[in-house]
Amino acid sequence: MADNNTGTFPIQSERLYQALKGKRATVRYMQLPVSRTGIARASVGHTLAEMAAWLDWYLKRAKTAM
Repeated sequence: MADNNTGTFPIQSERLYQALKGKRATVRYMQLPVSRTGIARASVGHTLAEMAAWLDWYLKRAKTAM
């Protein structure tokens, strides 16, 4: 949210999320805090935890469906 890079407006991410939801895609939209000098260490850890949870949910679920 606090990213001072003018090429990464949050509205672009919000619009992509809405477009994917409109197509009934499985998506999750999150906004993480960002320091002015780059991605905060806590944000990296949170992002990795979210990715691991997503992979666990969808890969384990697909494996049991086979």
